[in-house]
Amino acid sequence: MRANGQRRVAGCTAIVLGLALSAPAAAERVPEGPYFGAGGGLNLNDSGDLDSGGVGRELDTDLGFVGLASFGYAFGNGVRTEIEGGYRQNWVDSWGGTGVDGTLSAWHGMVNALYDFETHSPFTPYVGVGLGAAVVSVDADNRSAGIDLDDTEVGLAYQAIVGMGYDVAENLAITADYRFFHVIDPDHVLSDGDGGGPSDTYLNHTFALGLRYAFGTPPQPAAASPAPTPEPMDEPPPAVPTSYLVFFGFDSATLTPEAISIVDTAASNAKQVGPTRIEVTGHTDRAGPSKYNLILSQQRAKAVMDRLIAQGVPLGDIAVFAKGEDEPLIPTADGVIEAQNRRVEIILL
Repeated sequence: MRANGQRRVAGCTAIVLGLALSAPAAAERVPEGPYFGAGGGLNLNDSGDLDSGGVGRELDTDLGFVGLASFGYAFGNGVRTEIEGGYRQNWVDSWGGTGVDGTLSAWHGMVNALYDFETHSPFTPYVGVGLGAAVVSVDADNRSAGIDLDDTEVGLAYQAIVGMGYDVAENLAITADYRFFHVIDPDHVLSDGDGGGPSDTYLNHTFALGLRYAFGTPPQPAAASPAPTPEPMDEPPPAVPTSYLVFFGFDSATLTPEAISIVDTAASNAKQVGPTRIEVTGHTDRAGPSKYNLILSQQRAKAVMDRLIAQGVPLGDIAVFAKGEDEPLIPTADGVIEAQNRRVEIILL
């Protein structure tokens, strides 16, 4: 039975070490800094034989309990180390088939190394190994059968840990883990010669629940950079009208106040759009002789040209035309007076 237990020890240790060494780098789940943990649970003893008076017999125990406390430091990359102390106890049921009443217990102190796996969720699996020492005690008897098991032994201890943490708050987690705990070759340092103890091993399977509080500050996610504010785009200038109509009184080439305003607007827009060609074309209605009307239309066009020049439009940018009564805006019979035809057209090209 002892050989089987040692094979299980070697196999479990190899698996845990392999997982820890092959684990990819990950962000920490336990915040960088110190932490404290405490917990307890069930302890299943699988020690095998116990020697008493030079006789080795199978020691049967009932399900027991364990209490654990640890203080450690997380390095911020998934790795953490801790010092752990604990106590475990099982009630003795029989020794070599003979019923006995008492306890088998152990105090231990361990140095553990653990690795947390990043899952980007509140759940954090972890594995670990520990090395230390344990003080193992047995205190059981059957007076009627003359059996008195009473001894305390010290031995080298190690353990393998597989567990899961669940974050319930920013710095607080619930833990649940399985521990394979083994004490190798305890020395009979307090034996009185009549007592007995585990012949060469003390082996346990432990299932524990606990709480872990981290004192470090959890890493904060990087604040998202605000989207750059788009620079306001220059609004395109409003479209400049390219055609203007200036109207005149009957048989007149004098600019009215309304006509002056229209010509000034055309001059301002022409200067706004930059160098351009301006066509100024005079017209009349069909009242009066056509030759007279041609001259009148030329006079009207010249009046508009003079006003444009006065408003800063270069003379070289202006082309003047006279149409007389040939191109009426509103067709009429000869001799008809029509105000819409007494006009000058300004075109910006």
